[in-house]
Amino acid sequence: MKLVIGSKNYSTWSLRPWLLMTAWGIEFEEISVSLRQEFAAKSLADRKLGQYSPTFKVPVLLDGDLAIWDSMAIRESVFGLIYNPAQANMDLP
Repeated sequence: MKLVIGSKNYSTWSLRPWLLMTAWGIEFEEISVSLRQEFAAKSLADRKLGQYSPTFKVPVLLDGDLAIWDSMAIRESVFGLIYNPAQANMDLP
């Protein structure tokens, strides 16, 4: 599983799924894409981001062929990985 994010200093949307996955102890590869590019280098940044995100936006969670690019959708997807309905009183970290 890979999480493509912008800068954690400037992009709170990127920071949210990173914090969640880190707090829940989910193993993932972090791919950071610089979003603060000069205008001339913008097309290069877009090409790099475009190889990961079909919407050219961050964050995006890559899990096999699945690309999830909304932080709330990422949260729901990640929760589905750790939630076990058989545990009635599940304690989340």
